[in-house]
Amino acid sequence: MGSIGQITAGVAHEINQPIAAIRTFAENSLRYLERAQPDKARGNLDTIVELTARVGAITNELRNFARRKPTPLGPVAVQSAVDGTLLLIGDRLRAQGIALDVAIENPAAAVHADRVRLEQVLVNLLQNAVEAVHGVRDGRIALRTHGSDPVHIDVCDNGPGVPAELLPQLFTPFVTGRPDGLGLGLAIASDIMAEFGGTLTLIPSPLGGAGFRLTLRPA
Repeated sequence: MGSIGQITAGVAHEINQPIAAIRTFAENSLRYLERAQPDKARGNLDTIVELTARVGAITNELRNFARRKPTPLGPVAVQSAVDGTLLLIGDRLRAQGIALDVAIENPAAAVHADRVRLEQVLVNLLQNAVEAVHGVRDGRIALRTHGSDPVHIDVCDNGPGVPAELLPQLFTPFVTGRPDGLGLGLAIASDIMAEFGGTLTLIPSPLGGAGFRLTLRPA
C-alpha cells in the first residue's frame, strides 16, 4: 500500500507541471484570438499538443512500471532537454521575477537518457530552486551544462540551502523541508538518474544556496 501511495503521489506530482503550462498557454491563446493574432494563438496550440503528449508519456511510464516493461534509453540532446524544461517552468520564473542564468557549454552534446524523464528531473530541480528563492531578494537560479565524459548539468540557487537535518535523507521519499511539500521531487529525480546509469548529487552552490548536479553518460 505504501508503494502504491508513493507511485500515485509521484504521478500526480509529475503531471502537475505540464497541466499548469497547458492552462497558461490556453489562456494566452484566448487573448491572442481576442487581439486578432491567430498566428501566435496557433503557436501556443502547437505547444499545448506537445505538452499533452508529455502527459501521455508520463502516464505510459506508469503502465510500463506496472508491467515491469523498461522504457528504451538512447541519445538525448542536452540543449533540447533544457529547452523543453524551460517551456514547462519558464513562465513561473518570469512571473515571480526570478533571474535564470542558462549556460550550455556544448550545445551539440548528447547524453544516454530518455528525454521526457530527463526533463522531469530538471523540472523537479528547478521547481525546488524556485521554492528555495521564494521571498529571497534578487532570487537567482543558474543552470549550467559542462564536461564531455561524463556530462554534468548543474542547477544552483541563492536560497537558504538545504537544512542540515535533511542531508542524511535528502533523496528519501516523503522527506521535505516545506510544510506543503510532498517530498517526492528529489526521490523521483534520483531514481530516474539511476535508471540512466547516472547520479544526482548535492554540490556547493556558487550562488550561495543549494546546488544539485546530474552526472550523465555521453551518447
